[in-house]
Amino acid sequence: MSPTLLTGMHRSGTSALARMIQGLGVDIGSNLLPAAGGNLYGHFEETAFIQFHDKLINRLFPHRAPFCEWLPLANNQIAYTDTDRIEASSIWTEHNAKGARAWKDPRASLFLDLWTEILPDAKLVISVRHPYQVHRSLLRRGEPFLHVDYSASILGWTVYNQRILQVISALPKDRFILVDVDLAFREPGRLTEFLARFLELPLTEKALASIDPASFHFEDEDHKVLEHFAFFFPEADAIYRRLLNLDLLNPVPFVPPANETRSPIRSADARLIEFEESCGLREQAKRMLIRSITVDRQRTMDFYKHLGKVSDEKDRLIDDLSQLSSLLKRRLSELEGA
Repeated sequence: MSPTLLTGMHRSGTSALARMIQGLGVDIGSNLLPAAGGNLYGHFEETAFIQFHDKLINRLFPHRAPFCEWLPLANNQIAYTDTDRIEASSIWTEHNAKGARAWKDPRASLFLDLWTEILPDAKLVISVRHPYQVHRSLLRRGEPFLHVDYSASILGWTVYNQRILQVISALPKDRFILVDVDLAFREPGRLTEFLARFLELPLTEKALASIDPASFHFEDEDHKVLEHFAFFFPEADAIYRRLLNLDLLNPVPFVPPANETRSPIRSADARLIEFEESCGLREQAKRMLIRSITVDRQRTMDFYKHLGKVSDEKDRLIDDLSQLSSLLKRRLSELEGA
C-alpha cells in the first residue's frame, strides 16, 4: 500500500474519514491524540506529525489567529530547508517502521508540497467543507480566537484550501481523492466503496459502519443562503467551487461568474457579520458566540487556579490569561447588550 496522507481544513470531517480508513484495516499510528468533546471517537492524529507541522507553521506563517497556533491568516511563499526535508522523511520512516501506512493531520494541508516531494508515491485523501460551515463548527466548538477575530476562520480556511488546491491541481488524478463531506457523509456506504477502491483495499463492515450521518452537523438550514457567500468572500467561494470540481463522488463544474461583484466592506469581520445579518443567520451565530465566550471565560478562571503549578514562563501566562479574561468579559457584555 502506498503511503497515504489524510488532510483538509479543521472541522471538515477528517477525523471521520480517518476512522473509515482505520476501519479498512490501515494502521494510522499508535501515539494518537485522545478523543475530546468535538471528536468523540478520537482525532486519529499522530503527535509526531502535529509537532513537526506546528513548528513549521510557527516559522513560516508569522501572521496567525490570536490564541491559535495552527491557523495562518495569510498565505506565504514557503522555502523549505534541507533540515525540514530530513526531519519529515525521518518522521515518516519511524512511523512506517512501526507498521503504520497512513497518517492524518489537518495541518498537513499547508505543507502538501513538502510531503509530495518527500513521498512521491503518496496518495492523498482530502476532505473539503464550505467555509461558512467550518466557521459555524469552530464557533460551536468554542474556539477562543473567534472572540477576538471573528472572521479568522474564513481567512484561515482560505489559506488551507489555497495550498491544497495549488498542489492537487498539478497531481495525476490517481494520486488523490477529494471528498465534499457535506454530500459524501449522507451516503457513507458509497463513500466507503470509493475509498476502498482508491486505496486498493477490501471493503469491510467496520469501515461501512464508521460514519453515522445522524452525528454530523450538515447545517441544512444554511444551504439556501450559502450562494450569497460569494458576494462577501469571493476568493474563498472561488476556491471552494474549484475544489468541488475535483470532488470524487459529486463533481460540480466550475463556472466563473459572468459579472463578479463583491461587497464594498473592507473589514473581513464586518463582511462576515453583514453576510450573517443579510441571510438571517446573525442571531443564532450571536447566541453561539455568547455561549462560547461564557464557557471560555470559565476555562480562563480555571487556568488561574492551576497557575501555581506552572514553573516556566509563569509571568507570560498570567499576562496572557488576564488579557483574555478581560477581553472575554468585555465581548460578552457587548453581545448581550446588542
